[in-house]
Amino acid sequence: MGVRDVKSTRMPGESESEGDNSVSVGLSSNTAAGGKPGEQQETHTEVDGSEDGSEEEEEEEEEEEPALRYKRLGGNVQGLLEKDTASTLVASERFLVLGTHWGYVVIMDFEGNEVKKWRAHSATVNAVSIDIDNEYVASAGDDGRVVVHGLYNDDITIVDYSRPVKAVALDPHYSRKTSRRFVSGGMSGQVVMHEKRWLGKSDTIVFTSEAGPIQTIQWHGTLVAWACDEGVQIYDTVRAQRISQVARPEGSPRADLYSCRLHWRDARTLVVGWANIVQVVALKERGQTQTQTQQEKPTPPPSSSADHEQTSPPLLYAEISVLFRTDFIVCGLAVYRDSFLVLSHGDHEAVRNMMAGDGVPGDSQQQQQLQQRARHAQPPELRMIDWNIEEVSSDVLALEGFPLLQPNDYGLAHCATHEADSWYILSPKQLVAVRPRGLGDHVQWLSERGRYRQALGDIEDAYRNQGPWAAYRDQIRDAEYQSIGQAYAHALMDEDNPAEAAEVCARVLPRHDTSDAREAWEAWVFAFAEANALNEIAPHIPTTGLRLSSTVYEMVLAFLLTSDVGHFRRLVFAWPASLFNAYSVVLAIEDQIDKASVADRVALKECLALLYDKLNQPAKSLTYHLELFAPGILDRVLNENLFDAIRDKAQLVLRYDDHTLGLDTNGADTDIDADTADRLRRRCEAQGAQLLTDNTDAVPCASVVKQLIRDPEHLHVYLHALLTKDPHLGAPFADLQVELYAEYNAERLLHFLRVSTYYSFDKALEICEERGLVPEMVFILGRMGDNHRALMLIIDRLRDVPRAIEFAKDQNDPELWNDLVMYARDKPEFIVGLLELGGTHTNPTTVIRSIPEALSVPGIRRALTNVLHDYHLQVELCTDCKHVLDGDCEVLSDALHRLQHQGMGVSSAQLCLACQTPLEEMPAGSRGALAFWCGHIFHDKCVLHPDVLRKTLLLDSTSPSSSTNLLSLKQRRDQRQLLRMVLSPAEQRKIVTQAKLDRTLMIRQYSPACPVCAEYDQKDAKSQSQNQKLSQNQNQQQAMGGWSPLERRDRGAPTAVGSGDAAGMNPAALSAEQAASDRHDLLPPVQTLSI
Repeated sequence: MGVRDVKSTRMPGESESEGDNSVSVGLSSNTAAGGKPGEQQETHTEVDGSEDGSEEEEEEEEEEEPALRYKRLGGNVQGLLEKDTASTLVASERFLVLGTHWGYVVIMDFEGNEVKKWRAHSATVNAVSIDIDNEYVASAGDDGRVVVHGLYNDDITIVDYSRPVKAVALDPHYSRKTSRRFVSGGMSGQVVMHEKRWLGKSDTIVFTSEAGPIQTIQWHGTLVAWACDEGVQIYDTVRAQRISQVARPEGSPRADLYSCRLHWRDARTLVVGWANIVQVVALKERGQTQTQTQQEKPTPPPSSSADHEQTSPPLLYAEISVLFRTDFIVCGLAVYRDSFLVLSHGDHEAVRNMMAGDGVPGDSQQQQQLQQRARHAQPPELRMIDWNIEEVSSDVLALEGFPLLQPNDYGLAHCATHEADSWYILSPKQLVAVRPRGLGDHVQWLSERGRYRQALGDIEDAYRNQGPWAAYRDQIRDAEYQSIGQAYAHALMDEDNPAEAAEVCARVLPRHDTSDAREAWEAWVFAFAEANALNEIAPHIPTTGLRLSSTVYEMVLAFLLTSDVGHFRRLVFAWPASLFNAYSVVLAIEDQIDKASVADRVALKECLALLYDKLNQPAKSLTYHLELFAPGILDRVLNENLFDAIRDKAQLVLRYDDHTLGLDTNGADTDIDADTADRLRRRCEAQGAQLLTDNTDAVPCASVVKQLIRDPEHLHVYLHALLTKDPHLGAPFADLQVELYAEYNAERLLHFLRVSTYYSFDKALEICEERGLVPEMVFILGRMGDNHRALMLIIDRLRDVPRAIEFAKDQNDPELWNDLVMYARDKPEFIVGLLELGGTHTNPTTVIRSIPEALSVPGIRRALTNVLHDYHLQVELCTDCKHVLDGDCEVLSDALHRLQHQGMGVSSAQLCLACQTPLEEMPAGSRGALAFWCGHIFHDKCVLHPDVLRKTLLLDSTSPSSSTNLLSLKQRRDQRQLLRMVLSPAEQRKIVTQAKLDRTLMIRQYSPACPVCAEYDQKDAKSQSQNQKLSQNQNQQQAMGGWSPLERRDRGAPTAVGSGDAAGMNPAALSAEQAASDRHDLLPPVQTLSI
């Protein structure tokens, strides 16, 4: 791939400090936006100063935010570095390990505080290493020793190689394995694997370099990488063989001048820095058909000291995936997300010499060049370069003593924790912590530059777990968020943008119920009031949970009442009434309503209706509800029984009906073809009119009439609805109603005059005369008795013959007929009308005789023909009616005859109402019982006159059965039983029929009256009061008859006893007789008879 040069442009730094341990770090966001910082250049073109000045101005205007934040480590390390100097540094997820030139190894926390310290070497500590469990620390020094020190135990391992050791790396699982392996190398040019075996400790030389010392070693997983003058070697500790060698780039200086930097990105990626060249080495698995010679340069044969010849090709091979050249010296390498972090030393002259191929200067020449460079030295920089080899940012680090420092004096240690990555920059006298900038840093940087909108947006995105800063959302507290938001709102107010400032306040100001939140909100409301922009903040003022002072809400409403009525209405409807003094707001509205426009007046009325409801004053609120035609307001009156509240609002109620029916303000239908009667009916059936007429006790009629007296049309609707409901309710206003009907609904006036009797005839006649309502005048005159004048009106003004004749029929006054005949004698149309329509009320002969001889009457022939036809029809009708009547009389007479000739069955257990003895116990001289059609039963001797009884006995003695008259009932029963056995059924029926006929003949012949009924008739005639008649008759009947309760209860089912047989009884006859007369209900209780 091509080699690229990363070019950087510097901007003036910016200092940022954190407490006493701050370090002055020059920050320049040297981002080459859109450029490619690294294209290979053979020559460098000079640019004149004017162009440089303009570019710097543009870059200042487009200042980019730094990506990293820096902090100098304080604590004990400052005192240590004042006496000693740092030589190497490594970081773990728990602590930092520092090596010094005096041979000390120091354990520090991430703030620079010393945790543990020991002197492991007598000379400079060149390298330190930590295992993955953070339990052991290894150090290598110029004294030729490697020391492995246990942090939590007394385990110390010291290995002396007699020559300076430049690099050491512990097995990542050093504490877990018994082999206790580590790899070291140094000036001997050998890489030695030290480990414990069965027979003791042993060193294994895994690599020997003939070109120079081993500079650095990095162990990651199962792979070990080290660098020497030949290049970078990668070794597999599992297979105990080298994987590959990455040769040092051509033209690079000696490694002892510019040390190689190694960083494992992951188990398959190694980042290598050689002076001004960066390489990314990717380790890939070897394919089955792929050989080692096809993928890498031939590996030189191993030295004779390597006794572990590779017997099989390695499973992995190395491939350089990225290589780019820079114009600075690489002093440290790391990878952050998708970018390289490169600690650079700005020795541009050395880089140009290397690119130009001038070679490496001699020692004396080098010393002179170093002294000259120190005078023009540049501070180191931490650069961020993305994978597209484009520089993202460049931060200048003004470290202490940087003019006298060389690239090998710096270092970069990477620390990966569960929270975030961090890096630590090593210099002999300072340690600087580098961390990715969090949300707090980002917001602070934006706020310092007045970019509040972006700061606020990024915070809110982080709170919603969105955007690049979501992982840092816990860094911003609510108080800081509110402070930034209020600063932004102040800036907007200064820019005369109160609308956006109000939205910002609504987003950032607290809404929990605390005194601080209340004070903040009230302060901002007053700020908007001073800016005359309360309409902007009003919708956002809290109303639930957090409540401000009532003065604030009233101030806002007062401002909007005079400036924006629509907004005022929305707030009144949205805000609870408890937030402000509703009565004060009502007074303000009533003072303003007369000055408002028509549209605003409607809105203010809606507010008044609502506020009066909240003040529990329905009488006032209903006024505005009705004026605004609020839907459902009359239902509310019914449901909440608010009739007292509408007692003085009858006109508004009826106007509400007109609005509901789609009528205009005058009650006229928008449909010009609408029927007047139908419109009146609909208005009377409307909800408001029905409410007034159905609740006259709560809304008196007199009160409604008084209110509507100046609105006659609505008064007419109300009185008509009242008449429809109950004609008597409108009696006091009948005269007024006559006038209203005559004015608005003349076609219904005649109906009113007929159904009402409460109006004044004279006044009604006067009203009708004024309006020329002749039919109504005729009716009134008829009611007044002035029939002649009424008839003359019909004849003279209406000239309506049928109406005149109909009027005469209705009055049924013979004199009126005479007047009509006299008037009609010289008027042919009236003559014909009387003949055709007069009917039986006039004598056709009289009409005909009154006709003058010389008068010609058209149509009289037809009229006379009709008269004769009607006469013959009447004669035939009378004849037919007589035939029908005769037939009905004959049928009824036959039915009565059959009824009277039927027998009657009685029970032998019944008592005689006269002697109170059973019927079967006949007194002396009695031949049987007498049963009357009224149902009363007696012995014949108890009720018949002696003469009548004697005649009856004589008749019985002449009959064939006279010999058995004196027999007892039992004897006669036995006799009848014997006769049934002797006689045939036909003879038995003949005898029974004869007995019935004889008995009926006797009763019909002498027709004795029932003594009980006769006495009742006499007492009933003396009764004066219908209400007292029942009790009096019952007392009289009980006194006369002597009925006991037991006897009343003993009225039972009939059985045939006495002289008559039980056959042929008809119960329907008695039922018909009792149903025909109500007095039978009042008679003494009788036995039920079967007729």
